[in-house]
Amino acid sequence: MVEHDDDALLFADEDEQLATSEGATPHADDPPWRVLVIDDEPEVHAITRLALADLRIEGRGIELLSAYTGAEARTLLEGNDEVALVLLDVVMESEHAGLALARWIREERRDHLVRIVLRTGQPGTAPEQQVMLEYDINDYRAKTELTAKRLVTTVVGALRSYRDLCVIDAQKRGLERVVLASATLFERRSFEEFLRGLLDQIAALLRPRQSAMFVQVSGRLFGGGDRPRLLAGTGRFREYVGEPAAEHLEEAAFRDLNQAIRTQHAIHRECYTVFGLCYRDRSCAAVYIETASPLSTWENHLLEVFCHNAAVALDNLRLHHRQLELLAAFERFVPKRLLGLAEIVDVTDAHVGDHIQREVAVAFADLRSFTRLAEALSPGETFDFINEFFAAIVPAIHDHGGVVDKFMGDGLMALFPRGAEDAVSAGLAMIEATKAFADRRLLDLPLLPRIAVGVHRGPIILGLVGAADRLDFTGISDGVNVAARIERLTRDFDADLLISGPIYADLPEALKAQSRPLGATEIRGKDREVEIYEVFAGDADDDRANKAATREPLKVVAAALRDRRWQDARDLLSDLRRRWPADHALESLDRHCWHQLLLRRGRSERGLAG
Repeated sequence: MVEHDDDALLFADEDEQLATSEGATPHADDPPWRVLVIDDEPEVHAITRLALADLRIEGRGIELLSAYTGAEARTLLEGNDEVALVLLDVVMESEHAGLALARWIREERRDHLVRIVLRTGQPGTAPEQQVMLEYDINDYRAKTELTAKRLVTTVVGALRSYRDLCVIDAQKRGLERVVLASATLFERRSFEEFLRGLLDQIAALLRPRQSAMFVQVSGRLFGGGDRPRLLAGTGRFREYVGEPAAEHLEEAAFRDLNQAIRTQHAIHRECYTVFGLCYRDRSCAAVYIETASPLSTWENHLLEVFCHNAAVALDNLRLHHRQLELLAAFERFVPKRLLGLAEIVDVTDAHVGDHIQREVAVAFADLRSFTRLAEALSPGETFDFINEFFAAIVPAIHDHGGVVDKFMGDGLMALFPRGAEDAVSAGLAMIEATKAFADRRLLDLPLLPRIAVGVHRGPIILGLVGAADRLDFTGISDGVNVAARIERLTRDFDADLLISGPIYADLPEALKAQSRPLGATEIRGKDREVEIYEVFAGDADDDRANKAATREPLKVVAAALRDRRWQDARDLLSDLRRRWPADHALESLDRHCWHQLLLRRGRSERGLAG
């Protein structure tokens, strides 16, 4: 302890004391004001406690905390977040221990709300003007001038300043929540945060630390229902969002809440005020605020403004949700991903003829034997069946980065902007999805559904076609026709997945190893033939092993077909067919060679006859 002669706190003899009541009605939840006395003289603590013992400010008493060194004060402050006032001695364990503590409170602890009153018995050690300019303190008093009355007035002024700063800080935090929530106002969580921020701001303007709730009934938003439920709450209602209001209100208060909702008028009681409001879709809501005393005219007006704005916000939210529903419905006809492929950002600016050329992979998928299936089902059953089928296979397209361009009866066309691997992987996934779908419908179908997929890659025109009052988005190109033709070839080869040479060239080695060449085929309208490959990765284990064994021999067959050496190709195929007689693709290739030989023979005979 530092010894000094004039460091005693002396009170002048005064008969008159400051009034100790502010005339406010205390709230049951309001704690006393916390005042921290930091001084190395025990007498100072005792005299301060005596002077402030009966003081009440706005109905709240004083709770004195004591510390005798700067280090002890730091420990105490770190465990108490609601210290309103610090009465701080300058000279304690060191000559400037108090000043160092004041700087720590502001700069390191970052507490700018607590009021700091400096008290010193040695003014020369810390000159008043210099200290006030260099340190963020709120008052400077010499101990010799602090009479009991002067100490009380100092404490009252400091605590009122702290109270006002807390109100401003609460309003600031409430406004920050409103601003942050406004950016995403129409999301459910953001809307609740928006309402809670407004309630916090109103509660701070009316009475610090009061409780308020925003309730809704008879609305679709957030599951309104017929019972009033909390959409947002502050104070004691903060933890009950989503719960029935009746569980957290007295019976009389709940009756007033229902009456305010029914009549759309405010009800003012001594301890609470409730405002009712209604908006366009006949959803009703109310604001309920607990108050320590009846509200003033200005406070009532503030609440009316809030209720009006809240009703407008709810209307806007309803309209926004309706707009989202319409957009979602539109996207079911023209998916956003499809518009994105054509780089159409705003559909309202789209016109007939808008288009873009892109290199994409095109896949056609078709349900084989659908005619026989439809003959065994009623029209309604057929309709349900085809929709169940599409629901089963379309996710496979989306999972691999594709988008459905159009549905065509029992088939579809899909586009894959990232290329060959996505399209082939989606085709294999559709085959697996169809098998799973067939297993589920095994008992009520006359035959098992089977899907056929054809894939090709090339430049495609994506855009809007049609007339001014009826538009359709589609992809048009020679590549689309090729992909459709390849899909139809699956029937000739009894294959599930056929791809073109350009697709095969872009596949990873793992998929190439599960593909085999089936020669070249003529495509109507094209000058050059298109190389065809079968991807058998989705076949049963035995079939997959057999087809893998034909990969290398079929490369030789394909070379013979390209050179028009039909008999050589037949000779090679004859050996393969003996080894794998159940392989329909080998039979189809042999039949194609035999047909070409017949054509050649016919041309030769016509030439001789001529």
